[in-house]
Amino acid sequence: MKKLLPVLTPLMIMPGILYAQERSQHLTDTTRQLDEVQIVGSRSANRTKINSPVPVDVIDIRTLQEQAPQTSITQLLQYISPSFHSVNGSNAGDAGSALNLAQLKGLGADQLLVLVNGKRRHKSSNINWGGLANGATGYDLNAIPTAAIERVEILRDGAAAQYGSDAIAGVINIVLKKQTNEIGVSSTASIRRRGDGLSTRTNINYGAKLGQQGGYVNITAEFATQAISLPPGREDAGLYNGPVYGGGANTRGYDNIYTKEIDEAILKSRGIDRHYFDQRGGGSNKAKDALLFFNAAFPLKDNFEVYTFGGIGNRNSQFTAVYRLPGWTERNNTSLYPDGFLPAMDNGITDKSLAVGIKGKAGEWKIDLSNVYGRNDFSNVISNSLNASLGVKSPTTFDAGKYNASQNTASLDISRYFAGPLHGINIAFGAQYRTETYQIIAGEEASYIKGDLRQIYRIDTSVNGVPYLADAGLIALNGLSPGSQIHAGFRPGNEVNVSRAIAAAYLDVEANITENWLVSAALRAENFSGFGNVTTGKVATRYTFAPWLRVRGSANSGFRAPDLAQFYYTETSTSFQQGRAVDQVTASNKSAAARALGIPLLSPEKSTGYTAGITSQPAPNVELTIDGYLIDIKNRVGNTGNFSATDPNLPAEVRSLLLATGTTQAKFFYNAFSTRTKGLEVTASYRLPLAGGSLQLLAGGNFAKNEVTRVNTPKGLEAYRYVIFSQAEQARVTTNIPQQKITLQANYSIQRFNVLLRTVYFGAVTTASALNANFPRPDYFLQELKPVWVTDIALGYRISKAFQVTAGVNNVLNELGDYTDPTISGLRSPTVVGIQNGSAGIQPFVRLAAKL
Repeated sequence: MKKLLPVLTPLMIMPGILYAQERSQHLTDTTRQLDEVQIVGSRSANRTKINSPVPVDVIDIRTLQEQAPQTSITQLLQYISPSFHSVNGSNAGDAGSALNLAQLKGLGADQLLVLVNGKRRHKSSNINWGGLANGATGYDLNAIPTAAIERVEILRDGAAAQYGSDAIAGVINIVLKKQTNEIGVSSTASIRRRGDGLSTRTNINYGAKLGQQGGYVNITAEFATQAISLPPGREDAGLYNGPVYGGGANTRGYDNIYTKEIDEAILKSRGIDRHYFDQRGGGSNKAKDALLFFNAAFPLKDNFEVYTFGGIGNRNSQFTAVYRLPGWTERNNTSLYPDGFLPAMDNGITDKSLAVGIKGKAGEWKIDLSNVYGRNDFSNVISNSLNASLGVKSPTTFDAGKYNASQNTASLDISRYFAGPLHGINIAFGAQYRTETYQIIAGEEASYIKGDLRQIYRIDTSVNGVPYLADAGLIALNGLSPGSQIHAGFRPGNEVNVSRAIAAAYLDVEANITENWLVSAALRAENFSGFGNVTTGKVATRYTFAPWLRVRGSANSGFRAPDLAQFYYTETSTSFQQGRAVDQVTASNKSAAARALGIPLLSPEKSTGYTAGITSQPAPNVELTIDGYLIDIKNRVGNTGNFSATDPNLPAEVRSLLLATGTTQAKFFYNAFSTRTKGLEVTASYRLPLAGGSLQLLAGGNFAKNEVTRVNTPKGLEAYRYVIFSQAEQARVTTNIPQQKITLQANYSIQRFNVLLRTVYFGAVTTASALNANFPRPDYFLQELKPVWVTDIALGYRISKAFQVTAGVNNVLNELGDYTDPTISGLRSPTVVGIQNGSAGIQPFVRLAAKL
């Protein structure tokens, strides 16, 4: 508690948070009015954020888009919502670096639910490796143009009984714009300290009326680019210091035979230096985004309207890995790459969604019938690479395969508010039918083959004593790395095309027992093909003692069904342990290797959650909320640690898998552990006139603790306790995300000017890096990263009624956080870890916006 006092003090003396900003005169007030209708967390049209029985944040994206340094929806939320966490690229490798996945309360990226206009959204098809979302799929929020969003509502409470699977940590509802008769255009550019990493985002939004009865169509187009970035921090960050051209480069240091002077002479003769082998900065792939979204409604007769929304987006993202040095003989061929090569993975991501529905009133009953379809496609092209096991015959560009996932949700929602009983009752019920699909398509043979594998035979004898040649398996002749470097392609044996169906029904009741006492309850029954029946429930209450004091609380049960990708995904990739490359295979949970090892089939995660808190309006223009929470999750799905080929006890099926893929370590999906998350969230806001202008003070904090309560070791694998649930996986779910986060913000508007000053505190984290795969307990290096304060400043000036220019700096103090410890940086100089906030250091920006 003593450690928290310095960061808690500002919250006690500064009553301010609402996750948005205020505009004076030409800028609208982002503090939502108390009579505003809420969508998420309640099916009653009379609910507001301040009188809700559960914590809900309402964030006006329109104003943030004009004033804040950040431009993508994930980064806007990262710097304004204390419970929300998302860093660039999710600190992941390979395809996962193309996504900025979201998390709430430090829980998994797949333990929250995302809605758009109150309708369930589809997930990304990608399984993430490394980083904060290791082994999970999640939502690609950045596939929705920022300029298409009116506001974001974050329900900070479990809601599986209301919305279904995944809603364990909470629900994010994205509300699209409806405005008409206005054209909005915005263009933003920012750059890093060294002149690298130029980032741009340009969008245009237009709304028009349809008819004279309130119909509308709102369309947004957005285009964004991200240039190549260098590692942030010191000039020598990530600089390679070991042997370059000598055999065993990247695997050993210099010795008396091959000295540094030999390398320096070769480098000079080739007209290059060691920066030629620099890697790119993490968390900001070279990328281009093109997005198109729409939101429309058209009234019909008899109080009904047809509505539709959706869009299509395309992202091209390029991830580059560790430089393959010329002397790295097992991974390079100097006939193809005399100076080595930097392999690249180009991901083509297409995201499509379409919702169509009809809603209205039949008598006093509200009826909403809808169907929502979404699909996400990922393609993997490897360039500037090779398959070392094929020698000089290797291609340098590979089609490594592709995968996709889709979701179709048909829903019927019915509700009615009864004013008579008690002091008002809202009853809602409905049904839902959802189908999900997942497909993997193999890549070309050169992308996955191990070219030096040869069939071997042994001499056996028949029952009659006749000798014959019997199959004795395969053997690798040269030990060179197989498949396309950076990411091996999917094999024909990895191909799947699977689906499942989910049917659900729910009942939701809110009753005002008295004018001051609200009670709500929800019950949901779902049937999963393959899992059977699941029932979840929720109760919540709020009591108003006075306008300055309301108390509230809730209890809920929830669940999360493992994604199809977690059942069927198989991949081969390269990880680095103390800077040394290790080829690993992630085997399907459905595979023979998993069964032979004793890894069970995946089962649903189940949770119980509780909240208790107060809301208050102690004075005009002041709002305060304080909520405590407790979440227990049983049997969470994660990745095991690495089973090593050096273990003589591995089953034959696992050994065959390692040999066929040319890998030395294997890992699996498994319901490996249970956790408890507890914490306190504080939000407040204060708005006042000051010196002829308007000042809004905002503050918020989330103080959490995640701990592992149980490890599920399969029967017969007791000796593998520290492999089943590794220290790295434990750190990922307990200490890799800041347990404390505080946002402090001041926004002052006067006449044509607007000034934004904001600082965000990201608490300390601890990482665990694998040093080896020793049995029975692998060794890990633990590194604690100190807390960081990231400060932004921006100044806006309205040139005219239509045009506004804004300039400022993200991370004005150039806070980078800690560098990797030399123990785990290998032969390269330490680099900035960036796991807390993904910061690339100081980034000036400029924005021009127009409303016509």
